Amino acid sequence: MENLPTKPLKRPAEDGVSANKKPRLEVQQTLYIRNLSDKVNRRILKHTLYLLFSTYGEVFDINMKLKGQAHVILESKQAAAYAIKALNEHTICGKKIIIEYAKSKSKIIEVAEKAIAETEDS
Repeated sequence: MENLPTKPLKRPAEDGVSANKKPRLEVQQTLYIRNLSDKVNRRILKHTLYLLFSTYGEVFDINMKLKGQAHVILESKQAAAYAIKALNEHTICGKKIIIEYAKSKSKIIEVAEKAIAETEDS
């Protein structure tokens, strides 16, 4: 009798993303930052994030609704890409931050894109 494999074979996922890897998020202007220190005053932390990210482009908004997390909206996708490359795993206030593209566009960007589209149609 032949030696059969003891582990089941892995089939590639139907969408082309392996089952054990996260899908790659779309490049966009909104960045999701996690692992922020919750021991630092929020206003100071927000100001620190503004100073860091404004080095790579104009910061439209910083949203810090949940502890240890923030969404930073930059002026362009290119600025966001530069910021991720430069600042991912950068230590801020004693903790290494993790930066990813946000899962969806922020409301500010959606409203701006809609307004631009309306002015182009006129």
